Amino acid sequence: MKCSERLLALRLNLFFFVLFLFFPSLVSFAAEVLVKEEATVGGNRVFLSDVAEIKGNPLELEILRKVPISSSPQPCRSLTISKKEIAEKIVLYLKENRVSFKEIEVKGAPYVKVRRNCTVVGGERIKRLIEEFLKRNYPQLVLISVPTPSFKLPVKEFKDEVSLKSLGRNYARFVYKVYSNGELVKKVWLTAKVDRKVKVVTAKTPIPKGSLIRPDMVEFREIPSRQARGALSDLKNVVGKVANRDFLPGEVFKSRDLKPNFIVRKGKPVKVVYIRGPIHIELLGIALENGAVGNIIRVKNISTGKILRCRVEKDGSVTFLSD
Repeated sequence: MKCSERLLALRLNLFFFVLFLFFPSLVSFAAEVLVKEEATVGGNRVFLSDVAEIKGNPLELEILRKVPISSSPQPCRSLTISKKEIAEKIVLYLKENRVSFKEIEVKGAPYVKVRRNCTVVGGERIKRLIEEFLKRNYPQLVLISVPTPSFKLPVKEFKDEVSLKSLGRNYARFVYKVYSNGELVKKVWLTAKVDRKVKVVTAKTPIPKGSLIRPDMVEFREIPSRQARGALSDLKNVVGKVANRDFLPGEVFKSRDLKPNFIVRKGKPVKVVYIRGPIHIELLGIALENGAVGNIIRVKNISTGKILRCRVEKDGSVTFLSD
C-alpha cells in the first residue's frame, strides 16, 4: 500500500475522537495514549513520546510519537502539562496534517511534570582542573585565585577541560571548554591569579617560644612568594637561634621571630683566653655586650681596665683578638 493510501485509511473521524473524551465507555479504542506522571526531556521541544506511553500499530506509533506538545522548560526547570492539553495537541496536530485515526484513547495521569535535562558544570571543578594542569605542566606555579562560574546545561554526560592561552608574571589566561557527545557546548575565558614558588626554611615540628632551634626542627618547603615575604631561606640564619614565639609545623621564620642564643651576657664575668704561639694566657673580664657563638664583642680586662676585642666561643669563653 502506498504511503498516501495508508494515510487515507487513517483519516480521523473527529466524531469518534470527541466521543471518547466525553463518553469513553461507549467506544472501543485502537490507539492508546497513557500519560505519565513525570517525564524528562533533553531537547527544546516536548513531544508526545516524551510524556506518554503510546500503544497501537507501527504506523500509528510513528505518527503519534512526533506530536509536538509544548516548548521545553529551561535547563534545570520544569513545567506541568494536563492530560486535556495533551489531547487537544493531538487533535490539532492530526487535523493540521490531515491525518485520521479510527479511535484514540488518552488516559493515565491527569497531569505530567516535565523536567529539562540539567547538568551543572564549572564551579569549584574549574579550580581543581587548573590546579591539576599547573601541577602537571608548571610545578613552579601555584594558583592563588580564579573565577569559578557555574553553568546549567541541558546534557546528561559531558567532558570538560582547561587549556592555557597566555602566561604573565602574576596571571594566567585559561579557556574552559565543555563537550557533550563530542560537540563543544560551552566555552569560557578565565583569568587566574598565579604566583611562583620559592624555597624557605619552615618549622618541621612544633617549636615552643624560648626553644633553641636545632637542625632536626626545621625543613625547606616551597611556598608562594607572596607568603614568603621576609621569610628566611638560609639555615644559618635559623639554626642556633632562639624562638621568639611559638611555631607550628609549616610556619616560616622571619628575623623578628628569632633572637640570638647569647651565651655571654652583658655585665657578666667571662673568661678571656689569649693565645700567641706557645703563649697561653687566661684572665677574667667583664662582657660589655651580649654575645652568641662567633660574635665579636667588647670585654673589659678587670685587672687593667683595658677594653679588649674578643670572639665568643662555644664553651662560653672569649678569645682575645688583635687590637
